[in-house]
Amino acid sequence: MKMKLALKAALASAMCAMFGGTVSADASSITVDSVAQRWPWNNKLDITYTVSGGQNVSAGVYAKIVFTATIDGKEYAIDGMSDVSANASDGTHTVAYELPAGLKAKNCTMTAKLIASEVPSGDDYMIVDLATGRIAWEGLMISQDASNARYNTDLYKTDKLVLRKVPAGINYAKGKSWTMSHVYYAGVFPVTSAQYAKVCGGSGDTKPKANVSWYGLRGSNLTPADNVPASGPNTGTFLQRLNYLSKRYFDLPTEMMMEICMRAGTTTTYSWGGEMNTDYIVCKANSGGGKVAVGSRLPNTIGLYDTSGNVWEICLDDNDGEGGRDGTDPFVPKVRKDGNVSAVIIRGGGSYGDSHTDNWLWFTPDFRGLLSQIPSATAPWTGFRVFHIVK
Repeated sequence: MKMKLALKAALASAMCAMFGGTVSADASSITVDSVAQRWPWNNKLDITYTVSGGQNVSAGVYAKIVFTATIDGKEYAIDGMSDVSANASDGTHTVAYELPAGLKAKNCTMTAKLIASEVPSGDDYMIVDLATGRIAWEGLMISQDASNARYNTDLYKTDKLVLRKVPAGINYAKGKSWTMSHVYYAGVFPVTSAQYAKVCGGSGDTKPKANVSWYGLRGSNLTPADNVPASGPNTGTFLQRLNYLSKRYFDLPTEMMMEICMRAGTTTTYSWGGEMNTDYIVCKANSGGGKVAVGSRLPNTIGLYDTSGNVWEICLDDNDGEGGRDGTDPFVPKVRKDGNVSAVIIRGGGSYGDSHTDNWLWFTPDFRGLLSQIPSATAPWTGFRVFHIVK
C-alpha cells in the first residue's frame, strides 16, 4: 500500500549558534514523499522523504527529524534518532519504521519537522542503552576525531554500548579484497567489565571483560552457524540477555569481519602503517603485562579502539572448521562438518604475551596462526567485542 503524501512539514525554531550555525526557516523544508507498507505485511513502513536546507555536518550544523504518523485518528511520534535512523541532510532518503504490534497503516497520514540537535543524525554509530535496551543512531560529526572524542568517555564504556558502521562494498584483507553484501556494526571498544556487569549483574570497570568463554557468551548447545537466541532479563549468557534487552541481534564476529574492521580499508602491515607504533596498542612492553582501560591508545581510521592489543578477542569461527576466511563470504564462519565446536579463533593480540620484535606480527590485522582456544575455556588475556549485521 503506497500513499502519496507530499506534505510540507512545519519547521522547528532556527538552529542555535552553539551548533555552529543556523538554518533559515524560509530556506529549510522536509517533504514526506511516500509511505509504503512492507508486503507481505510485516509491521514495517518504508518512509521516503526529501530534505532541503537541512543538516550541514561540514559546517557543524546538526539536526534530527521527528515524524508524526496519524493512523486511524491516533498520533504516533517517530523520533528520527531513537526510533529510526533518519538522515536530516539534504537529499531524498528512505527509512524503515516498525509499527506497534498489530497495527496496520491504513488511513495513515504523515508529517515531519526538523529539530536542532547536539549531534548529527545519520547511521554511522549505533548506541545501545544498557539500562533500557533502547537503540539510538547518530551520524559522524564534523570529523572522525570529533566523534572519537565524544565516544571515548566513561559513559560509552559503562552505561552504553557504542558500535561503528562498517560499510558494504570493497574491503581489504591480506592478498585479496572482499565485496561485502551487508553493512555491519562493530563495537568501538571491547566489551568492558562494567558493561558486562550492567547486563549480567555485578560490578566492573572500564578495562576489557576477560575470563569469558565462547560457550559462556553464546551458549553451549550452539554451532558457529547458529543464531544466539534471546533469553530473558535475568537468565542466559551475555549475548542472550543483550538480544532480549535490545530486541536486536548481536553476536561475535567472524574472523574476517574482525580483520576487515581492524584493517579499516588500509593495506599496510599494521592498520596505522608499515612500522610498529606502540601508541596504537596495549602490549606487555607498555602495560606491564596486564589490561588497561579501553580507549587508552589511539584508534584506527574509523574510530575503533584496541583492535590490536589489550585482549585477544573471541571470534565465531572454529579453527578446525571449513569456510570462513578461506571461503567467499566474510559473514560465514568456519564450521566443522560434524557440528561440534572444538577450537574457536581469537584475534588481535593481547597484553600478556611476549612483546619482543619477533612477535609484533601478533598485532597485524591478518595474523591468525597459533592462537585458538577450546570453547569452554576462559583466560585473563581473552575478551570479546560485539557486532551487529544489518540484513
